[in-house]
Amino acid sequence: MSVDVRTGPRALALSALLLAASCGGEDEPAAPATVADVGLDADPFAVVSDAALTARLAHTRARAAEADRRVLLLFVADWCEDCHEVVRLARQGEARRVIEERYVVVYVDIGRRDRHVALLDAHAIDRIAALVVLDPATGERVAKTTLEPITGAQRGLTSADLARWLRAPSDA
Repeated sequence: MSVDVRTGPRALALSALLLAASCGGEDEPAAPATVADVGLDADPFAVVSDAALTARLAHTRARAAEADRRVLLLFVADWCEDCHEVVRLARQGEARRVIEERYVVVYVDIGRRDRHVALLDAHAIDRIAALVVLDPATGERVAKTTLEPITGAQRGLTSADLARWLRAPSDA
């Protein structure tokens, strides 16, 4: 005998429990970001709520301002092979050195463009992997680019190529 878990009293109770658990987290203040939450070696594809991302960005902006660095947002998704390649390139060689000297990194996993929609819209992100540089004091965008090293125009992109853009970021 099979049971459809989407119907019946058990399913209703489970749904109510899950709904209550998910609703409570949005109303509570998000915990400050930890070292593991931000930075180049953080999990680029971690799923976080909008509230947690907002807290992470505030923490990162403060940290970047104290260190006289900029904020680097990397808009990515786990299904995107270009994103995996950009993350790999950012974590090695010359690009890693430039990022560690000049930036504090926050990964923004956009899912299937169903996560962090307001942030996507605010920065006019229509393709990924997208990099956005923010001024930590104002939160204003300094520069933005989209990199498609596997499927697009930047085929063959190297860590040194990425480092060149990071040294003098511009809208591209």
